[in-house]
Amino acid sequence: MELHDIIQRNKIEEKFDKSVSFKQFGMESINEIARIDPNILFEIGAQAWMLFVESGVKVNPQKLAADFDNKNPLIYQKVEKVIKRKVIQDLSFTYAKVDDPDINSEGCIQLSLCRMYPNDLYIADVVFYDPYKPVTEKNKKYELHYFKSLNLFAFHLEKIKLYCKENNIARITLTTSSNEQIPYFEACGFKIEDNGFAKNALAYGWSVPMYLWCA
Repeated sequence: MELHDIIQRNKIEEKFDKSVSFKQFGMESINEIARIDPNILFEIGAQAWMLFVESGVKVNPQKLAADFDNKNPLIYQKVEKVIKRKVIQDLSFTYAKVDDPDINSEGCIQLSLCRMYPNDLYIADVVFYDPYKPVTEKNKKYELHYFKSLNLFAFHLEKIKLYCKENNIARITLTTSSNEQIPYFEACGFKIEDNGFAKNALAYGWSVPMYLWCA
């Protein structure tokens, strides 16, 4: 199984009466990804830096502060120079929309995956919602809950686990968009990282790093 193969097109397509168009970007399209979705690429570099700093090595944690302040999408390249290891081994960014001119379905399907340092599969972004079913204000479960879910994350997580098993990848990692999402990911088996970054993120309501062992 290749990283691009994790996205289950048939499962997504059967959720809609209209056809669905998919776009995928890989390692050869990093500059394009940086243009389309700079924040997600930034998150990959930030994740690598967090893991390196928390590994116990002697390094100034503020060494890349300017890149963090500017949310440099290519911060991973700076991280590589410091740690002298390749941060990104493989990438698969998938975007899809429903072929219906009567609705705006941009962003309703996104699955961004990165095989990265040290030996993790990082879920850089995951969005599966139904653009035909908006959520009213009183029915919101969390701040960014604008549409009903397609309930496809658990299914794709099993495919991610299979990919990790086939490729001897130790962990699946992600960062939440808000603290409100933590219980959902905990129900899927994820745990909050036990480090200073995670504790600060919890305290200030930032994106919280979580992990799931594949073994």
